[in-house]
Amino acid sequence: MYKEFGISESLENLAKETENEIENVIKKIDEDVMYNSKKVLKAFHNANVSDMHFGTSTGYGHNDVGRDCIERVFAEVLGAEDSLVRNQFISGTHALATSLFALLRPNDILLAISRKAI
Repeated sequence: MYKEFGISESLENLAKETENEIENVIKKIDEDVMYNSKKVLKAFHNANVSDMHFGTSTGYGHNDVGRDCIERVFAEVLGAEDSLVRNQFISGTHALATSLFALLRPNDILLAISRKAI
């Protein structure tokens, strides 16, 4: 079937065998995708997302209905009490630093304990 593209029949047969072997895995992935898609669509519906939420803002975040709405969506989808969603976070470290600055007060001590794996 794909000989015109330089793919041998044995390679084509191997691909078909592999597809048959992983058919259940692919089916599970498809089910997960459908479940998560429905969950996200439900969250958009519950947050009453509309075209006005995608409009421009001042950038300062004051009375930004779009930002507030997307944060409600994220919180529902992730099963969280609240969420903070910003496209200005440039890395995981940036997000963690923002969280720690919000949670820790001056003179607070953060204790991070880890154990070296043996």
